[in-house]
Amino acid sequence: MKRRLSIFSLLIAASTPTIAAPPACQFESVASGPQKIGRWIDKNNWLTTENLRRTLPAANIFMPALRLEPDQAGEVLRPASRQLDLAAAKATDPIDGRERDLEFLLDSRLAADGILILQNGRILAESYRHGLRREDPRLLLQATRPLLNLLGAISIGVGKLAADRPVNRYLPTLSKQPGIRKLSVQRLLENEESRSWSDQDLAGWRQAGGWTAEETGQGMRPWLSLAGRWEKPPTELSAPAVAGNPDDDLLAWLLAESNAMPLSRLFCEQLQTRLRPEHPVLWLTDSQGTELADGLALSLRDFARLGNLLLETRSNRNRSRIPSWFIETLTASAGLRTPEIRGLTKGSEARYGFVHLGGDSNRAALIGPHGNSLYIDFDRRLVVALYASYPAVTSPALLATLDQLWKTIGTSGLALRKP
Repeated sequence: MKRRLSIFSLLIAASTPTIAAPPACQFESVASGPQKIGRWIDKNNWLTTENLRRTLPAANIFMPALRLEPDQAGEVLRPASRQLDLAAAKATDPIDGRERDLEFLLDSRLAADGILILQNGRILAESYRHGLRREDPRLLLQATRPLLNLLGAISIGVGKLAADRPVNRYLPTLSKQPGIRKLSVQRLLENEESRSWSDQDLAGWRQAGGWTAEETGQGMRPWLSLAGRWEKPPTELSAPAVAGNPDDDLLAWLLAESNAMPLSRLFCEQLQTRLRPEHPVLWLTDSQGTELADGLALSLRDFARLGNLLLETRSNRNRSRIPSWFIETLTASAGLRTPEIRGLTKGSEARYGFVHLGGDSNRAALIGPHGNSLYIDFDRRLVVALYASYPAVTSPALLATLDQLWKTIGTSGLALRKP
């Protein structure tokens, strides 16, 4: 009798419709909001420095986006057994040479909006300020570019790209432009040069992407494809490069075409599914629904997870899609004649949009505009994620303060303790 009931139950189950789990990496299109916050912030000024603290966590008010909800099985970051007291840890203020606590540097020198410190994947310290909430996906702007370079390295590793091939090999639409035929995938990923874009070019690029009130509705790829667009001589970028330019969106297009999938899905499949994010992810798009190179928005916790993923890659290379050569490039010592990056320790050098840091071995950082940064100490298994609203895109004073922050955290007794 029990056997008959079991068979009957199986038949009932087989005939009952099941609710399929949502496919992984399925982003949903989200229309832009009212394009205004309060009386004074609108599409004309939402990206000005004084408004970033309010607008970067609310980017979808101004532009359309693709949105990915977190997996219900997403992993929540856990606190370490002991916490780092930011008010007690002392550092040398690079501005006046006086001893300060880290809270002072964060508030008065970096204009920090949120900081998260991980060691061995556990939270040593976490703090949010000025209205930023833990769950808010905050726009990374140019801090996205190093992640695109990382996706390019992964694409080379899985055979979707060849480093020595010209870019037009994967973007036939641009095959008639000599400037593209001379540009290799490797040179684009190294992120050390750009075209000599004029102010008019940059304004048109922003308008095509929909970043400004003068949006053309043209979309990014038609703008990039215009005849003669790439007939400009290359120019060397400053290090670290923190100002966006059309080369970023050329790379975004290259990644999508070579992998035959939208950029958001590529990012999700190659990186994010391994991160198990806690909070929603946004990717801003142009009017045609195409992801923009500077359009990724992540919560601070999920931003920190990217640093932890790079750290874990070095320890468990066989479990990661990130090529080992990429990690070794970030950590390898610089040459004797490395050009100085003002504000950072001697020996610091830009590599694939990241910065190999001089001084102690095996340290690297992703440094975006206004102090937004991701620091990875591979030896101490330490990650520092920072969202900030520093009043300049970059400066030696900003870099020196970040460098001092990282050194202080790395040499504090708590950060050096064994797990």
